[in-house]
Amino acid sequence: MTCSVASTDIIAEHHLSRSTAWSTLFNHYEAAFVRANGVERKRLAFTFGGVGIEELRREVGVRTAASTWGDLLLLDVHLAFDQYDRAREHLAEILFRAGYESPIIWASRDILQKESQRSGIFNDVLSSEALGFPPSFGLSDIKSIANQKGRLLAIGVRGKQRPPDERNWKISVVLPAFNESSTIDVVLKRILAKRIQDATIEVCIVESNSTDGTREKVLAYQNHPQVKIVLEDCPRGKGHAVRAGLQQVSGDVIIIQDADLEYDIDDYENLINPIRAYKASFVLGSRHPAGERVWQLRSFEGQQFISSVMNVSHLFFAWLLNFTFRQRLRDPFTMFKVFRRDAIENVHLECNRFDFDIELVGKLTRVGRLPIEINVKYISRSFDEGKKVSFFRDPPTWVAACAKHRFSTLYLSASPR
Repeated sequence: MTCSVASTDIIAEHHLSRSTAWSTLFNHYEAAFVRANGVERKRLAFTFGGVGIEELRREVGVRTAASTWGDLLLLDVHLAFDQYDRAREHLAEILFRAGYESPIIWASRDILQKESQRSGIFNDVLSSEALGFPPSFGLSDIKSIANQKGRLLAIGVRGKQRPPDERNWKISVVLPAFNESSTIDVVLKRILAKRIQDATIEVCIVESNSTDGTREKVLAYQNHPQVKIVLEDCPRGKGHAVRAGLQQVSGDVIIIQDADLEYDIDDYENLINPIRAYKASFVLGSRHPAGERVWQLRSFEGQQFISSVMNVSHLFFAWLLNFTFRQRLRDPFTMFKVFRRDAIENVHLECNRFDFDIELVGKLTRVGRLPIEINVKYISRSFDEGKKVSFFRDPPTWVAACAKHRFSTLYLSASPR
């Protein structure tokens, strides 16, 4: 194993040829993804070769123990082939546990292709950018990583909080609400009464100017210490509301929760536990347990034809998403999407309606956050009971979202903030 430490002027003892590229990369990253906070930043760079994930985790923890808020960290890692599995996920976890935020991770094509759950020529013809290779900032040294073997390069900024293993975690629930007056009170009371060991809970309600009294019920919570409220002037869709909520939350883990009673809040622990145990950073609450028929997913009383059509549609669109993003997911469209905050930091999200589900799953898999699925309890509601997906308007946007977000801009604008 070789480890080299770069000082603030980015001169590494054994990698002088990389000093200019590293310095330029630090400058681009700081301008594009790091908010100015008036603190003096240290710049640390480490190179690891021939090291396993466990040893890498231990070494990074030791070498960054004295880092402070605002410090920048760059890890240059060379992995053996038997270490490729979920490599970007593991490196993101190492940064997170060391207290670093806003990660960007470059990986060689062989690592990116290893993350695919489906083999085939489609993987070979996709560009490195479509597979999830971040922008190279015009640096040839960064761009060349794609064509190397077993190479990872990661960069992040030290957060203000202590590392997560040294404190309680914060859980943020994003709750979009539009015309849910009959259920919003029950849902909010259940969430606010929820207790999770060694964790606190905040709720961000995004109310989209309902016409049935939902807004008035939401405003009754405006002085609650665990509640944040975002008021939209008009309904722009579920995706827009969720994106607005994501801008406001500050938790280590984020849960997207419907404002109806289709999903059970008692499932929170099962969904969060794999994330807190560092088994994954992205969890889907599957309404379709493995080995069971998809027909059990939805059953609308008195509307069996409609529920059957929706179940068949679920099969088709799940196949389309899995084919497009090379995954094998049973229920990528569940509202229960749970992820560490660092998974979406720097990720560009733009969809406004139910196509947001496809964009979120697709882009998180492209940045290396491969989801695991946990079975959850689910009680479907019919259109008469308030289901808002449109039979004719939404399906074309799902097809378009699959095609677009396999190739669309993955990261936020590189313009300074």
